[in-house]
Amino acid sequence: MHCDVCEHEMTTWDRPPSRWCREFWLCTWCHAVTLIGTPDHEAYRPDHSPWDIRWEAAWTDMLPDADRHAYGFLHRTLCGIEKPDMTGSQFGTWGDFLDACPDCTAAALAIDARWPEERRAGFRVSVPAAPRPRPEDQPGYVRPADELGRPDVRLPPTPTGPGRRTRVLTASPGPPAHAPAEYGFRRIGDGPAAVRLPAFWAGCGIGPYRPYDKQGRTFAWFRAYPLDTIPPLDEESFVGDFAWFGDTGDPLDHRTAVTDPIAAELAAVGLTLPADFLALITRANLHRCLDREGGGCWTDVAGPLPSPVDPADRMVLFFRDQQSCVLWYLYLHHDGQSGVVCSARDFTREPEPCHGPDGEIVTPGREIFWTAPSVEHFAYRFLTEARLAAAIHDRARAGELDPELVAYLAHYVPGSGSGTDSLTDGPTDRRTD
Repeated sequence: MHCDVCEHEMTTWDRPPSRWCREFWLCTWCHAVTLIGTPDHEAYRPDHSPWDIRWEAAWTDMLPDADRHAYGFLHRTLCGIEKPDMTGSQFGTWGDFLDACPDCTAAALAIDARWPEERRAGFRVSVPAAPRPRPEDQPGYVRPADELGRPDVRLPPTPTGPGRRTRVLTASPGPPAHAPAEYGFRRIGDGPAAVRLPAFWAGCGIGPYRPYDKQGRTFAWFRAYPLDTIPPLDEESFVGDFAWFGDTGDPLDHRTAVTDPIAAELAAVGLTLPADFLALITRANLHRCLDREGGGCWTDVAGPLPSPVDPADRMVLFFRDQQSCVLWYLYLHHDGQSGVVCSARDFTREPEPCHGPDGEIVTPGREIFWTAPSVEHFAYRFLTEARLAAAIHDRARAGELDPELVAYLAHYVPGSGSGTDSLTDGPTDRRTD
């Protein structure tokens, strides 16, 4: 394919097709982009943009101050730095600011000069996607009873019996009439030195079944859901091997290069990274699995960081939403126990000055919240909810869902009868979240 702007050769980016783009083509000279097979276009050709607002900031946890650089696609900055997992920032453009990489600035200006003036505004032509017939527009259409998105959706029964039950337990009874003082809190560690934290699940809505209603504490489009309102999971089934995920792949050298220095710093204070954390960050098929299905959230590993609760404890950032309204950390207690916590605070950076309604300086909060007993447990719930949200958006049929998703959704569908007990045949009155 030749570029319609400068007539130079274009190259295709060898990445798997997705629901958002089937093919990605990039001009090797002027960096014009052509996207093939987007939701709205058969061919989408973005017009020229001024050099100082055209580029995304580079992002990778393998390069300090990556956002000083402009991302030039194909895992490279405009100045030529290449990292295997480099991408453009999920939220944030690169431009003419004091700390910008001067070599990226020079490259951006040179690329901008390659666009002929007469081919900048309104020159490129995009091809809209052909209208797609919708079954619901046909005469006599009857919406299937098991179509996701229906408040009264009919769910299939989930498999039961030895070795066939899901990781979702039957619905919890909710808080007791007189909740104890520990209700709404979780502890990491034992004895007097244990860290006691407010506990909830920070999640998005799940269609009409768990609407995002902005009630209570929120982090942008994430809401703090009390633990007794979300599907309880069988904690004993999460042993750190991600068996429910399938093939996790082999460790990637460029990812172990990120975790090894963190592990060495932790070893100096007698702590270790859990196996499930290492698997999520370094295994080929697990790495960025949350990013791919998480609606703009992205993996970002940094640490270890001292805990704001106990300086003897450590935290490792591993995930954040695209605007950093909520960030998730592995919390490592000094007695060896661990869990996943979240916060609205980015503890990897010094806080920006904040001002109150009367102009007073306000110190950003340092509060952290318990959200899952392990990284694997967190990943399971996050992916399950993301996959359910996508299936609801696509109006998929409940009968086509993985049984794990059906069991999870059944928690929110009254009278569905699809809830299951656990992976084992033992009693279900074990500790849950």
